[in-house]
Amino acid sequence: MFYDFSFTIPANTPKYPLYTIEAKLSHGIIHRVEVTFPRGCAGLAHLRIKRGLFQVWPLNPTGDFSANRYTIAFNDFYKLYSAPYLLTLHGWNLDDTFQHELQIRFGVLPAEVLLPEETFTAAFKKLLARLRL
Repeated sequence: MFYDFSFTIPANTPKYPLYTIEAKLSHGIIHRVEVTFPRGCAGLAHLRIKRGLFQVWPLNPTGDFSANRYTIAFNDFYKLYSAPYLLTLHGWNLDDTFQHELQIRFGVLPAEVLLPEETFTAAFKKLLARLRL
């Protein structure tokens, strides 16, 4: 499953207070993240992705994503196993004239799809236990 969120950050939006939206996802593993900065952002629009108080992407607490006419795309393996299945998109915009609309996409798959051997191993262990072996 892929989730797609538009995040419009108004002109002159400071880093603090937090300007955020929530990204509601589903139980599973986030295997793909894409953040698109359209033409005109000129490195002035910034994004951090958090879960609760913890910054998930980029991982370093002082880091953020910023670009111009570029999609930052990467594979990951972030387990989203406990509710609520929410990420918080935190953005700011240093552009004093234009708002910028970022596109953020998350690929989420069930663990059985990404970890089929673990599913098989668990089922095999259950079978052995039932057979008392």
